[in-house]
Amino acid sequence: MGVIMEALEKRADIRAQLSAWRKAFGAGAQSIGTMRGESVLWHEALGIWGMFGKTGSKGGSLRAWNAFGQKPNSFRSNIVVEINMPSEGINQNLQAVFARDAQERMWLLHQGRMSVAGSRVTEADFTTATGLKPVKVRFSDDTVGAYHKVADLSVSAAEIQGSVAAFIAQCARARMVKLANGAPVGDLANVVSWERGLSPETSGTFVIASRGTGIGRRVHGEIWRVLAAELQKRKVLHSNDRVSQYGPDLFTYGDGPKVLFEIKSRCGAQDIFAGIGQLQIYDQLLGGSYRKVLVVPEGIGRALRGPVVSLGIETIEFRHKGTAIALNQTALDRCLK
Repeated sequence: MGVIMEALEKRADIRAQLSAWRKAFGAGAQSIGTMRGESVLWHEALGIWGMFGKTGSKGGSLRAWNAFGQKPNSFRSNIVVEINMPSEGINQNLQAVFARDAQERMWLLHQGRMSVAGSRVTEADFTTATGLKPVKVRFSDDTVGAYHKVADLSVSAAEIQGSVAAFIAQCARARMVKLANGAPVGDLANVVSWERGLSPETSGTFVIASRGTGIGRRVHGEIWRVLAAELQKRKVLHSNDRVSQYGPDLFTYGDGPKVLFEIKSRCGAQDIFAGIGQLQIYDQLLGGSYRKVLVVPEGIGRALRGPVVSLGIETIEFRHKGTAIALNQTALDRCLK
């Protein structure tokens, strides 16, 4: 198991590390709602949210209850992992602990145990699914536990956030492996029994304050909703579940064709280049063999259309009809054949 760390057990020490972790995680985060009366903190670039709260424990005292996920809605039902530690003393029934390594660095650690609907991810399940190796943590009563590194709390806030995001992604993988019951995670056709998620993208208007107040439109989210509605109308199973910590716009699954959609609200060269790269990467993360489709405004230039087609990428164009968005139905039907 490798390096031995020493668990923090004093209330003041645990409280100090919890405060430092919460502050680091919250740096630059956006509050996108509340859960149990506490703010849910969202990192758009990392695709993760976190909530730091408290819950009752034995004897009537309070302890930490910290939940994390990847889908920025329906927080309670979209928790990927809880990272909870005792307020003081020794309690290995809780998954997390703060510990000090030989270099006096402070670490946040987690056993890998998680609850999954209808089942549980054990420490052995987590290690098998992720390939991660735990470290030993020694307590004052000379007991030793196996814990996985979540984050080095001695580094910058950005590094801590990145480490937490990577751990959440590993937890999401372990959950999927458990739910897949032995089927390859990348092969969605063999995992039709999964309850795949669909997280509606935000649409509508928002206030722009930095350059003089104005009204902007979340066009990407509006296009997403129109496309999702068309797939629903055709009874095509579809999802925007995150793959590791990354989020495809939409992809289909089940018995029909495997189609991966990437939406761009503009069709400038940089938008098209980004879309092509995202389609290639998401296709690999999902296991490959997807029909790749760019959803773009009408009028993609001839200079770009040729190379896009030669790369085996199809396009569905849309146009604005007042405030509504209309997809090219013929192109959509073709992509779904």
